[in-house]
Amino acid sequence: MEMAPEIEEALNRFALEQEITREEALALIARDWLIGQRLLRAESDDEDATE
Repeated sequence: MEMAPEIEEALNRFALEQEITREEALALIARDWLIGQRLLRAESDDEDATE
């Protein structure tokens, strides 16, 4: 999938900084966004509730 050049650049920079692949970076970003939107349950929610 191609994206706007500025998004591609930021995505590549993020992947390099995290030492992960572009695909892993996309998955991580999507997961974080989905958790933020409460569309995906965060695994750590159960741990946070007990502390």
